[in-house]
Amino acid sequence: MNTVGIVSNIMGQTVALDWHNDTVDELLAKFSSVNSSVERTGGFTSIERNTLFQVVARNNSLFIDMVGKLGIKDRSDTAWNLSQYEGLHEGMRKEFELDERFRVS
Repeated sequence: MNTVGIVSNIMGQTVALDWHNDTVDELLAKFSSVNSSVERTGGFTSIERNTLFQVVARNNSLFIDMVGKLGIKDRSDTAWNLSQYEGLHEGMRKEFELDERFRVS
């Protein structure tokens, strides 16, 4: 049962990262648009300023969700309390590249 818990936790995290990645791509597109406009004009319109604040706020919310709610940087309780499961936990994290995918999100 402990193995199932670790596997399901990692699978849940990888699915959540995929879902969040789509949102990150949308935020990057908005930021790129605002950035191009500022580069051309040298300033923000009020709409661009509001968009930039919304992008930053949404980015912060995503980060809080991934770290706080998903525990993307945490070791599982099972791996923490039962050392024989640590290898499984770390192996799956590496297999699904959770740290790398989180870093580039």
